[in-house]
Amino acid sequence: MTVTDAAQTRGHLAKLLGRESLYMILYATQLVFAALCTPLITRVLGVGQYGTVTAAIAIHQVVFVFAGLSLQSAVQREYAAHRNPLGARQLTATALLVAAAVTALGWSTAPWWSGPLGLAADLGPVRLGVLWAGAAAATAVTLALLRSQDRLGAFVSVTFFQSVVLNVASLAAIHFYHPSAEVFLWSAVGAQGTAALTGILLARPAVAGWWRRDLLDRALRFALPLVPAEMSTFLLNTSDRLIIGAQLSAEAVARYQVAYNVASMPMLLLSILNTAWMPRFFGIADETERRTAVAAGRDALYRLMVPVLAGFAFGAPLVAHLWAPASYHTEQLSFVMALVLLAAVPFTAQLAVVQALTAQGRTVVTAAATIAAAVLNVLLNLLFVPIWGLAGAAGATLIAYASLFLILILFSRRLAIPPTPARIRLQLTGGVALTLGVAALPETPATLALRWIGGAAALIWFLLVLRALRRETA
Repeated sequence: MTVTDAAQTRGHLAKLLGRESLYMILYATQLVFAALCTPLITRVLGVGQYGTVTAAIAIHQVVFVFAGLSLQSAVQREYAAHRNPLGARQLTATALLVAAAVTALGWSTAPWWSGPLGLAADLGPVRLGVLWAGAAAATAVTLALLRSQDRLGAFVSVTFFQSVVLNVASLAAIHFYHPSAEVFLWSAVGAQGTAALTGILLARPAVAGWWRRDLLDRALRFALPLVPAEMSTFLLNTSDRLIIGAQLSAEAVARYQVAYNVASMPMLLLSILNTAWMPRFFGIADETERRTAVAAGRDALYRLMVPVLAGFAFGAPLVAHLWAPASYHTEQLSFVMALVLLAAVPFTAQLAVVQALTAQGRTVVTAAATIAAAVLNVLLNLLFVPIWGLAGAAGATLIAYASLFLILILFSRRLAIPPTPARIRLQLTGGVALTLGVAALPETPATLALRWIGGAAALIWFLLVLRALRRETA
């Protein structure tokens, strides 16, 4: 690597770890507020009403994929890779029309498709889930445009309604007005709709010219393969709970859900980080420079991953204990959480390949690999869960993400992304060993104290590594 190349890489990495990461923090605020409000919401609503909310959220997640058609990524690609801000605004208008059409279709056909799901008895929450998804898809595409324009203040305004207002208003409505699922969902739809309207007003989509054939053809060829990829990711992340419920019990599903929610947090944050970073990679025209920037971002995440693994290994059981009552027996879930946590390592590896492929527009490859990994995950769960229970489901997740990385590498040999340095691979190996070792600790007052100390030390370690990375890129 020449001096100029090294300087370019440091410049990209400095922006990825600096201003670009601010967007990740803003995306993550909705997760933080949801996590803080969830224990309160479950207690106010009760099991039955919260179950209805959960079903509506599942509908929201599926409809969101089709209402968005991954056009938010196409907007960012059009803006940065094709240097076409007007085309990005026109695509935003297209995406808003698609979201409205899919929402209307989902609303009107709800009596037909809700029956096989066992939800036809009460269409109110079903239709509210559809409305929530449509508003969320509209918000997502306007946020994508604002992110590409690097309008941080406007981005903050929209995410404020989508995160803080949505969770606080929904909680306040069920606490002070009426503790029902429909009240909660109406509040969520209202806040999400306000976020979407705010995004539209700030992003100012270009209605004229949204039907341009060349623009739509380019956008759809890029975005449509991402739809089955997103659905496969959804299946990869949820099929284990369906199989646990079928082969074990509802109680086992609840226990696994708690363990998974806590231990999968690094992967969730990495997904958000990918959304925040992609405009940077779209904007790098030179393939060699882009591959080097992707590798630099991956290796920086690996270095940060080591203290993150340590921190979650020590702290995840403590968080699970606080989130769930004693009947969940979270003290028996340490190994399950460790396996889910370790999936963040191959997840980071495959994320770098996906970033490079997406920047090239090779979304079909990403879709094919994700579908294959999702199918493998289902098969492994069917095989492992009857034998090893919850640990088998967690192990299937780890293997599925490792396989996803290997499949992507097989499909994309020409990418030639620079390999991770040996010293970083050695650090990761130590982090993996530490995670498994901490999971084996018995639950005693002494080890609980050790977990608190270890978690605090890991946080300090993380901050020191982050400071070192910023110094290296200064």
